[in-house]
Amino acid sequence: MGGCIASKESASAGTADAAKDAGGASKGRGGKERRAEAQVPANGVRPVGAQGLSSASPGGAPPAMGGEVLPAARRAPELPELGRARDLFSAVYLRLALQYHPDKRPASDRERATRLFQAIAAAYEELLQTRESGGSAANQRVKSPVAAAAELGDLEELTRLLKERPDRANEADDLGVYPLMFAAAGGCVEAAELLLEFGADVHAKNPIKWSVLLYAALGNHAEMVRFLVGCGATVTDHELILAAYTGNPGSLQALLELYEGSAAEVRTDESRKTLLHLACEGLCFLRHSAERHAACVDLALRWRVPVDAAEPRRGRTALQDLVGDPRWRTRSLENSAAHLAAVERLCAAGASVAAEDPGGASALSLASEGRLPRVREALLCYA
Repeated sequence: MGGCIASKESASAGTADAAKDAGGASKGRGGKERRAEAQVPANGVRPVGAQGLSSASPGGAPPAMGGEVLPAARRAPELPELGRARDLFSAVYLRLALQYHPDKRPASDRERATRLFQAIAAAYEELLQTRESGGSAANQRVKSPVAAAAELGDLEELTRLLKERPDRANEADDLGVYPLMFAAAGGCVEAAELLLEFGADVHAKNPIKWSVLLYAALGNHAEMVRFLVGCGATVTDHELILAAYTGNPGSLQALLELYEGSAAEVRTDESRKTLLHLACEGLCFLRHSAERHAACVDLALRWRVPVDAAEPRRGRTALQDLVGDPRWRTRSLENSAAHLAAVERLCAAGASVAAEDPGGASALSLASEGRLPRVREALLCYA
């Protein structure tokens, strides 16, 4: 395999079920469109289908904002390189699945190849322990060879497949996800270029209205974001919102630089939260490392998102939202230097530690009620 594979370390692409906007739809769409904020495991990989290369499509999405996290007993240890290790397993799995895909075997060998292919999928699922606790059957998701080659950045195989059948460039899979979306999720610009040469649509959207650009953003691929925008893609509030929440600072910065509107005015449709609220909530959700999420908080401040703007449901600022999150205790976030630094960064940017929400709670009182002595100590420096 050639092309981008040698440097490929991105997560396997993932698609989410459509979920009602709990704070993730973008401003300017009339609040009518529902956003994909359904649950995705921490590594962005959903259970593997018995007959497909992956049961997930590119990008992945966060759980509903403010939602529950997995109990400690069901979560993997918080190892610094765990996310990268999962990404590598995903890449290896895709290579195996692409190599042994039944479509690449002669008809006489198709039945045996299918059994082996299903076994590879099942083995990967067991390794990631992604089955439901009740042992539900695997999803019957089928990812095509061209989608797998695009995501992996296997330019040799992708070229062969497209020359064999050029219409594959715009052939959606069974969940309505296009090869260009897989290429965007994988981060290989050369694969995206090749697909576009064969007629792929840079403006394509999946059934839940996710753009090609969003898949690149959720993979934290800044170069891919810039490439797609150069090819005609447009940055919308939707990409900014999900990139900020899911801890993708590389792509978030590229999106902010290319956004034609004002980042300070971006709000989610239903909850009316700012990008700073979303970045702070993501810091407690931890889709990625604490450092990555903290970098998104910093980016929101650098783009002058108002630090004391209050979301209307509870009337809380981003600082109050962050300090009042119960996961400080359930996940021992006071032991995280990145989390404490984010609190101080908000205060240094002018967030009030004494301002009260409609219920009379301030950041200081929330820290006291939550029994967060280190957070309270940090806040007192700005009282």
